[in-house]
Amino acid sequence: MQPSDGSSLPVVDHLFDFILILILTALVSLVAVRLSMGLSHRLGILDKPDPRKSHRGAIPYLGGLGMLLAVLVGLSASALLFPTLVILRQTEMAVILLGAIVIFTVGLWDDVRPIRAVLKLALQIGVGAMMWWLGLRLEALTLITDDTERLGQFLSFSVTVGWYVALMNSINLVDGLDGLAGGICCLGALSLVGVGLMVGYSHDVLLGTVLAVITAGATMGYLFFNWHPARTFMGDGGSLLLGFLLATSSLVASSKTPTLIALMVPLVALSLPLFETTFSFLRRAIRGSHPFKPDRRHLHHRLLVIGLDQRRVVIFLLFMTAFLGASAIMLARAGSALILFNVVFLFGGLVLLIENLRFLEKTGGRNGARMKEVGKDEGPRMKDE
Repeated sequence: MQPSDGSSLPVVDHLFDFILILILTALVSLVAVRLSMGLSHRLGILDKPDPRKSHRGAIPYLGGLGMLLAVLVGLSASALLFPTLVILRQTEMAVILLGAIVIFTVGLWDDVRPIRAVLKLALQIGVGAMMWWLGLRLEALTLITDDTERLGQFLSFSVTVGWYVALMNSINLVDGLDGLAGGICCLGALSLVGVGLMVGYSHDVLLGTVLAVITAGATMGYLFFNWHPARTFMGDGGSLLLGFLLATSSLVASSKTPTLIALMVPLVALSLPLFETTFSFLRRAIRGSHPFKPDRRHLHHRLLVIGLDQRRVVIFLLFMTAFLGASAIMLARAGSALILFNVVFLFGGLVLLIENLRFLEKTGGRNGARMKEVGKDEGPRMKDE
């Protein structure tokens, strides 16, 4: 039997190694996140309730630290299971490790002492630029006609940095309900693993798949404490870290693959948070408000308005994410024209969903108000009985 070092076996033949890394990372995350909760209380890093948030009481805010430690352990375990991969992709793995630590530090800074949105965005752009400068970049574009065009330095830089910024902000924006951001990241990462298994073999695809496995494991341990009612939150440190890992996983796996196919497939898998980010930005810009000003007009907030409780909203959105992830896996070997058609079709469907929510919000809001009034009227009678 050939050694499991990534030198000759197809990616799918490393499935057992992936399962080991997934279990190890999840267990480490479970322990590390639990320890981070105590540290968060001791340091006073707590998320206190306000009118824009759905939770009550102060919640530990360092769940991202536990996930970062799990990622570090997962990368170390990968080095033992895939020694040849480490030798051939040592620089890329070092860059990924550096980027993960830097972006988590940026998010942690914002958790401890909130920074201006413009500065936060500038730091995210800086991390994306650092990754491009150190070699993790997109360099080719395959058109629908299957003609491949090399990207110039400026376009390569813009697309690479934009991909990082979009993914990091997408996860940050959907982190509004217990279990939502972690669940979306876990399912999104597992979708990228499925895509990696479908694509075939190269050291780049293997590294991207390993990173996706580690991301999924880190979120699994965290979700044990974040499912409603949550006992800890990931904070901006965790959401930026997960967005960075998802962006890097798809980017690394695409380094030897034409851009359209490489990014359109993860675009389908992660279309829900990406669409939410795009729609939120456009909505605020059209209304003349600050594009980075928080509000309660996100998709999960609007589903709450129509009468769904937190658990149902999260389950519904995770079901959508799982469906989109399965679609991405099936599209992994499709032609670029079919992939592009599906991306346009899915985003069109999300637009229709958002638009139809306006009607449901009105009826749901009225029904919710009636329910509250009924509850007020029936309360004393129930107490008297």
